[in-house]
Amino acid sequence: MKVFLGLNNTAGIFTSLKKGFKQLGIQADFYSFSGHIFGYETDRTIKYSNYGWLRKIQKILLIIKLIIRYKYFIFDSTGTLFPDFKDIKFFKFFGRKTMVIFTGCDIRLPDKVAKFKWNPCKDCTNDYKRFAGCVLSTKPEKITGIEGAFDILVSAEEAAASLNKKYFTTLFPFDINKFHAKYGINNKLKIIHAPSNQTYKGTKYVVEAIEKLKNEFNFDYKTISGIKAIDLYKEIESSDLVIDQMLVGFYGLLSVESMAMGKPVISYIREDIWEKIGADCPIYNANPDNLYDVLYKILSNPNQLVKVGKKSREYTEKYHDAKKIAKQYLEIFESKN
Repeated sequence: MKVFLGLNNTAGIFTSLKKGFKQLGIQADFYSFSGHIFGYETDRTIKYSNYGWLRKIQKILLIIKLIIRYKYFIFDSTGTLFPDFKDIKFFKFFGRKTMVIFTGCDIRLPDKVAKFKWNPCKDCTNDYKRFAGCVLSTKPEKITGIEGAFDILVSAEEAAASLNKKYFTTLFPFDINKFHAKYGINNKLKIIHAPSNQTYKGTKYVVEAIEKLKNEFNFDYKTISGIKAIDLYKEIESSDLVIDQMLVGFYGLLSVESMAMGKPVISYIREDIWEKIGADCPIYNANPDNLYDVLYKILSNPNQLVKVGKKSREYTEKYHDAKKIAKQYLEIFESKN
């Protein structure tokens, strides 16, 4: 039993899944057309000739090789090897099972999240839409096409309202053995915010709250962006508190990585989702309206961060262990056999 992973390693999801499958004794390989901007590892880079006829032959040979080699196929939603999902049709014709993972912007529609005061679509810039490949005029049709092509749909709950067919919710898989938690706080509290995109993550609201608090408390603050994952990990390790996003409605990979290191996290989790997970989730749930108040309470009693840090590590072990999530995916695949 082997698993294909591809083609875009959003937030390092496939790197973690690969580790999870390996821990289960199952080989999984990640394929991509290029390296990742944050340095996540790629197993096999796909390269085609510039000559049309040779390119077609290479594609056909690749599909044959993949059908022979892999039983299960997991793609992200950014695309597959052939246009119009013809490769997925080949895999299914030969009895292979296929899964697609949606990660947020690829499936989120503005009209579906408009009822929430804070959402990432409200002030999304055209530059970010281009970066995320979000074309609103064709997006519903694209989502319908993906739904029809794959056997199994997986989506984060905050974006899944755009789906019409049955889907499975999932949390970010993470190799929890990658980090060892360290507890304790610096004499001078260090807070960091590391947005992949400042508009999308609501950085301006974070900075506004921080600037107000600087007049009342003595602490260090740093906005970090555009660095390799290994350098970001060093920043997280030396911090006391991590602020994730203020608009999306759920916590992202930055939160998971930080909690795995024993670092408390502030993030906006949408009200309807918080009702389901709030009793167990150690994240400080804040939005632009109350971020100042949440930070004020933390800075007034920073010793609470040690206890929350320990709960944060426990939470990642319980819910984000890549081995457990890989096992869940296998069980879903096998239920389709």
